[in-house]
Amino acid sequence: MNLLVLSWQQIKYLLTVSKQQQQQQKLSQGPNIAFKVASTEFIKQVLQQVYKEKDRYGWGHSSQKEEQDNLIDKKEKPTVVIDYSSPNIAKPFHAGHLRSTIHGNFIKRIHQIMGYNVIGINYLGDWGKQYGLLAIGYERYGDREKLENDPIRHLYDVYVKINQEAESDPGIDQLANDYFKRMEEGDENVLKQWRLFRELSIESYASIYKRLNIVFEVYSGESQVEEFIPKIHAKLEEKGLLSKTPDGAHVVDLEEYQLDKAIVQRADGTSLYLTRDLATLMMRMQQYTFDKAIYVVGAEQEGHFKQLFKTAELLFGSEVAERLQHANFGRINGMSTRQGTAVFLQEILDVSKGKILDYMQQDKARYDEELQQQSMEYIDTIADQLGVSAILIQDMKAKRNKNYTFAWDRMTDARGDTGVLLQYAHARMCGIERKANTPVTIDCDYTLLKEREAFELVQQISLFPELVEASFKTLEPCTLVNYLFKLAHTISTANNRLRVKNMNPELAASRMLLFWAAKTTLSNGLSLLGLRPIERM
Repeated sequence: MNLLVLSWQQIKYLLTVSKQQQQQQKLSQGPNIAFKVASTEFIKQVLQQVYKEKDRYGWGHSSQKEEQDNLIDKKEKPTVVIDYSSPNIAKPFHAGHLRSTIHGNFIKRIHQIMGYNVIGINYLGDWGKQYGLLAIGYERYGDREKLENDPIRHLYDVYVKINQEAESDPGIDQLANDYFKRMEEGDENVLKQWRLFRELSIESYASIYKRLNIVFEVYSGESQVEEFIPKIHAKLEEKGLLSKTPDGAHVVDLEEYQLDKAIVQRADGTSLYLTRDLATLMMRMQQYTFDKAIYVVGAEQEGHFKQLFKTAELLFGSEVAERLQHANFGRINGMSTRQGTAVFLQEILDVSKGKILDYMQQDKARYDEELQQQSMEYIDTIADQLGVSAILIQDMKAKRNKNYTFAWDRMTDARGDTGVLLQYAHARMCGIERKANTPVTIDCDYTLLKEREAFELVQQISLFPELVEASFKTLEPCTLVNYLFKLAHTISTANNRLRVKNMNPELAASRMLLFWAAKTTLSNGLSLLGLRPIERM
């Protein structure tokens, strides 16, 4: 029997046997010999498994993963397309986009370690009537130098100004419609400017995503699917799904499914969000032949995705619709700065980093000592990574569909359940390894790991593969986050009791392997959540 896979059951069994035998033998204290032997074997199996798999520990213990491994051997790796982040060019990168980015990256990473061929797509809002409005605004308020220096902020400023003007001038709305129609008709003069805006925005976003340790395989957008829109209309007509409203718009009647009528074309012939999503689905079916497609979008879009999936079922069949999944999430409140609402991702990250730096400088003596040992650039990088950790972990602590309020004042707490705590626990384990001058080896005496704290730490380490599998099944990072909090607290307890430095070599070697395994498990968990594990704080 594999003790590692059945860790909880084995531990409960061992504890039960221990109690029964203690009662039978009327022992007043301490575990019996049988339990000691069994627990030592359990500790040995767990630690050797971690040593063997290292940065892949936790990836290969589920039945699901074994099935995927068989597929990989046959070169039939299943493909998942994950649509996440997806900000709109010229509009604020709001908290909803941040949540989509965080959770989408986790969903991408956990599919990768489960053996999928993963295609992460950033589906930009780069098309539609609002883009016509932006273009009109740029003609009036645009500045090429500002555009090249900070395209996201400048286009946003332009968009705000033209929206304010449109409130008092109804003619601007018609100008925006006319401009967008020229885009859909392929007018090269307007498309040239659109391409410039899009390319500069993508370059700017990519540099910001780098801070979050995020890379997309594809930057796509609503603009990329124009050739598929007529095909969607033709297929809707072929299936007899289209009807016309009195004002000339085309709709798909979904009322029998309690989903109302879905508009797929305006009276003026321009496309809508739903139309372009259907066209995008058709394009991705042809490009990727995916086994699963996941849309990481807020719960407020649930109605849209119900219409999209039902229309897709009517168009392409249930076998396609069954592959589609909406991974929704709740709202986030309280992410603001002294300047007001933090609408730009870069601003959110900068504020978080600044708070970490302020926290570091509260202990001036220690901060000055650190400056003597490390460069300011290194400290700046660590502050940035801690700031990112604080944001990501606070977001992933609760279930995806829960609304929550972001608390800036709690993000630097190294004692509470925060991203800083997890990074601190990892850095402490790295510190033990650096200072102990004891090599990590599996050729050690496992019977020396007899303290309760050692057993409880191994017990937590052994649970990691099960928690990874549970997170994969639900696509809920909170399962993994809350496990890592327990692991970090157990590490702290063990570290307070079990010294490595200056102990006899045999005992030091056993404890070194224990703490190394804990560090490796924590590192694997942090990486799976999208964080860069920090080695020194």
